[in-house]
This record gives sequence, structure tokens and C-alpha cells, in this order.
Amino acid sequence: PAERLVIYSSTDIDRIEFLIRAFQERAPGVAIDYHDLDTLDINKRVIGETDAGKPTADLALSSAMDLQIKLVNDGYSAPYYSEETETLPGWANWRNEAFGFTYEPAVIIYNRALAPELKRVDSRFELAKTLSEQSLIMRNRVVTYDPEFSGLGYLFGTQDAIQSEDFWYLARSLGDSGVQQMTSSASMINKVASGEALIAYNVLGSYALARARENPHLAITIPRDYCLVMSRIAVIAKAARNPRVAGRFVDFLLSREGQELIAGPASLYAIRTDIRGEATARKLQETAGGPLIPIHLGPGLLVYLDRMKRQAFLGRWQRAMEGR
Repeated sequence: PAERLVIYSSTDIDRIEFLIRAFQERAPGVAIDYHDLDTLDINKRVIGETDAGKPTADLALSSAMDLQIKLVNDGYSAPYYSEETETLPGWANWRNEAFGFTYEPAVIIYNRALAPELKRVDSRFELAKTLSEQSLIMRNRVVTYDPEFSGLGYLFGTQDAIQSEDFWYLARSLGDSGVQQMTSSASMINKVASGEALIAYNVLGSYALARARENPHLAITIPRDYCLVMSRIAVIAKAARNPRVAGRFVDFLLSREGQELIAGPASLYAIRTDIRGEATARKLQETAGGPLIPIHLGPGLLVYLDRMKRQAFLGRWQRAMEGR
């Protein structure tokens, strides 16, 4: 009988199918059950199913780095060690239990057909200034993540708050301009592509790049004050029924072949610096006009998952949204 690999993932299936097909060519006896879930669901399901003694994922792939670290920290992961995991940069491998396999910037995307002047919005301060100076044009036409209902949105928001005081000035400007809050990069990009919104803040660069390739009306700005870089994180579940095949899949994601697919058709930004192409860490490092700040894997990510800290951050965000 075929071996079965169960994956819970926050990556859209149309992005990852190239990797799944290529892996199955290498491992023809493996059937893959791929569950496309949001980041909060992945976390809840792995914990809930493991605690209940039920079958759960063999492998969790999620963009919410903090939630993945929490899985490891709370004992829901299994260690894995290989030549491929050893080559990762230190910030992208935590305790041989959480592995970063992409290098994706948080970017600004705008509709250059409708608002070419937004080309000059290249920092958080510039965005806040534009929202207040052009309030009539921009009102209700800006989108960003909803940090309460998006795991990745919360990660970006809290990392922004750590990096820069400009973030809260921007948050108030977003609130004043009637920002629409969404739970996925794809939905934000759809709003900008349709012209319902003119600009989106903190969109995942991988999704933005793939869409801008096929839609010339969309343009991407890498913020020059600083650019957060997120990594999708692979964690093998402690309760995995097939940890050996899960490990093989992790190795494939980190291999040269896997990383070339990540940089190419999947447009997810390769983490390996020996891969060339548009969606690569190397290209991003060459083209960014300011500092790139990779979000490091480790216990520091747990700070804002503390209940009191979470309430305080969301409370301050909510007040900014209501113009208080």
C-alpha cells in the first residue's frame, strides 16, 4: 500500500502543487493529503488532535512563525536532523524542530494604472503622510491585514511595533482613512487589482510578485525604512504517523531542486542564497533599498503570544482603527 503523508499548510495549493508533484516523482509510493488551512486553524488542529489522541498532520507548514515556535515550545513537534537542515542559516532553524524554507518580504502593492503617484510611497512614514494629505482620494481605498483574525497579520503587526515607532503613527493614519482589514494577502491583492483599493500594506511579497507578473497594473514597493522578511516554517508533528516521510519532504523543500521550484513556478522566494532568479533571497538582498529584517526563529517570537501582551497590542490597534 502507498505510504501517506498528511500536510496541514497555509500555502495556497496552486503555489505548492509544483513541489508536491516533483516530490512524488522522487517518491512515487507516497500519497499526499494536503489540507489548505489558515494559520490559526493549523495550530488549533495539531494541538487539539494530539491532545485527544487522534490522527493529526505529519507535517505542518505555516507562515505564522510565532505559532509554529509555540508548537515546538509546547512539545507538539519532533526533532529532525539532516544534511539539508544543517545548511540553513542559524536564524531559520530552531532546535532542529522548526525549519524556515522561504524568505518572503512584507511589501506594499499599489495600482499603478489608477494611482501612479503612489510610486513615491516607499516607507511607513510616507504612507501615513499620503493617507492624511490625500484623505479624499484614499478614504476607504487602503487595505491591510486584520491582526485579530490573521496569524500572519498579527506576526507582521507585532514585529512592526518592535521595529519602529512610525508603525503606530501609520496605524492611526490607516484608521483615519477607513482601512479595510483582510485575513489574507490574496484577498488584499484582489482589492487592489480590481481598483476597489489603491494600495495595500504588509502584503506577502511572494503573492504580490506572482500577481504582478500576470497583471501589469500592479506594482510592488519594498519599503526602504526597513522590510520585514518572513519564512514559512516546517514542523514535523510529535504525533506524526509518518515522520520519516515528513523528514524527506522537509529535505526536498530545502534541496536545490526544491528551492529552484520555490524560486520559479511557486514564486515563494528561495531561502538558499545559491539560487538565482527573481523570487530569491539573493535577488531581494540586491534590490532592497533599505535594511531587510528577517524575523528570527526562537523564543523571542513567543513574547506577543502571551495573552496579556496580545490583548494590549490588539487594544491599541483597535483604538487606532477607531481614530482614538
